[in-house]
Amino acid sequence: MDGKVRIKGRCVYPGKVEAQALVAGKYIQGFSNVKPYLGYTTERNHPLFKVPYTDKVLVFYSPRGSGGVLMYGFGEKPAAFVYTKSSPLTVGLALQAHVPMMTDFEDDPMKYIETGDMVLVNADDGYIEISKSGGAFR
Repeated sequence: MDGKVRIKGRCVYPGKVEAQALVAGKYIQGFSNVKPYLGYTTERNHPLFKVPYTDKVLVFYSPRGSGGVLMYGFGEKPAAFVYTKSSPLTVGLALQAHVPMMTDFEDDPMKYIETGDMVLVNADDGYIEISKSGGAFR
């Protein structure tokens, strides 16, 4: 599959941005597991341990734990959030971060998006568009 893939979803927070994707292969958690003013995750054994997320489209399944995920909405923030499983915690994150956020997709975006891909998050019109960094989809 070549070109771009467009997936419709639900807007959680409006906006439109295009940036490189950063995919979390595990659930994300906040509070002591993130350094918001440095812009990276501090949870050891997490795939994003000390990987900067600032100005990236942060792609993840869902948050885990309590309201600590709100910490991703402070300091150095991602350009947008794309996640697959709705959670009341992510609504709070949207209100804190003020960056485009989408969920409830017609197809799982994590099947298509890899770290480094360019992702257009158009929450205003209800879709994301993925362009592969290597040029083609598998």
